[in-house]
Parts: sequence; structure tokens; C-alpha cells
Amino acid sequence: MKLPPAATRDFIGRATMTLYFTFCATLKAATLVKALRDEEGTVALIIGVVADVAALGFLVLIVATTVARLPPLKTAQGLEPRISALIGCFATVTLIAVPRVEILPQIELIANLITIIGFALCVWCLWWLGRSFSIAAQARRLVTAGPYQIVRHPLYACEAIVLLGILFGNPTWATVAICAIALAFQYRRIINEERVLRTTFPEYQEYAQRVPMLLPRLSGASLPAPDPR
Repeated sequence: MKLPPAATRDFIGRATMTLYFTFCATLKAATLVKALRDEEGTVALIIGVVADVAALGFLVLIVATTVARLPPLKTAQGLEPRISALIGCFATVTLIAVPRVEILPQIELIANLITIIGFALCVWCLWWLGRSFSIAAQARRLVTAGPYQIVRHPLYACEAIVLLGILFGNPTWATVAICAIALAFQYRRIINEERVLRTTFPEYQEYAQRVPMLLPRLSGASLPAPDPR
């Protein structure tokens, strides 16, 4: 039976994302194995390995949630949301090509610790987002529990922490420029997602008034919302 155009696009997007992130996870796993074989068990190495494990866990969870994700109820229309989603998601891949500079061991340790924290928080957020995860600005199911009762877009905030760790680990102007571009387009993704969610879920307006977008409130935090799952 021939699939409707929307279902066909979703299937192609899901298959493409699954293959891409599976490839990334495989490369990360190979890098991790090589580091364990070639290096001595120093504290710096252990911290670096933990950072790689956290990144690998995040990539594996992306693959799992992509495979199991729900069909979209609504998708942002137009070319700009698609371009913003692609650049925002994949701009950081170009950081691999940026030549690394020598930094103090203490700075490298701090960078790895920030990266570990960022990826661990990303895993937490993605675990709660679950089958609602997507790259494009789409509405699948409204998640308001877990980290989503603290801020509306915690995954983006935690990915920014990862970028901060990458910047500390390779402080060059090229790294700064790429991180700035990624963050700018990530913010465009947030705006596009907000529009889709507001038009899909009537309760989103109340949720948006109760929960801040990216930065948690220091006082007067919102009451926990029930798990919609």
C-alpha cells in the first residue's frame, strides 16, 4: 500500500537520521576503544573516557528514540524551519575539522567535566522526550514532566553546555564561530517548534506561561506536572 506523502517524508527522515546517528555512534565507539588500548590509565584519560561514554550514550539514545518516535501531528511549513533544523543540528559536526590547539591539562580536565555534565543532562532530557524527539520542528506529543517542568526546551539548554565544554577544549576563533552559528540556528529551531506546539496543543499556552523557555527560575518554580505518558 502506498504511503501518504507526509508519512513517506517521515519514513525517509527517520531512516536517514537512524543511519546517520548510527554511523556517528560507531565512530565514537571506535574512538573510545582506541583510547582505551593506546593510553595509560591516568586520571585525565579516565575523565576523557567518561566524556566519550556520555557522548556515545546520547547518540545511542537518539537512534533508539528516532526508530520508535510517534508520527507527527503537525510540521512547520516552509523552507526556513527545515534549513534552521539542519544547520542547528549538524553545524557542530564541522567542529571535527577544526585543528586542535594545545591547552593546559587543567583546562582540558575542566572541558571534559563540562562535557560530561552536558551529555548526561542531554540523556536525561532525551529520555523524557522519548518518542516525541525529532530534528524538524514537529509536534508529536506534549511532554511537560521531568526536565520539561523546569524549562520548556531543556535539551537545547543542555546541548549548549556541551558546546561550552567543546569550546573550552579547543578555544579557537573557528570553534567560537561554529558554536555561535549552531546556537543561533538552535534558537530559530526553538521559535519554530513553539509555533507548531502552540497551534497543535491548546494547553501549551498555559504551560508556556507557567514554565520558562530556557533558563530555570531561581525562585517560585512551577509545580510539577503529571507525566503525560
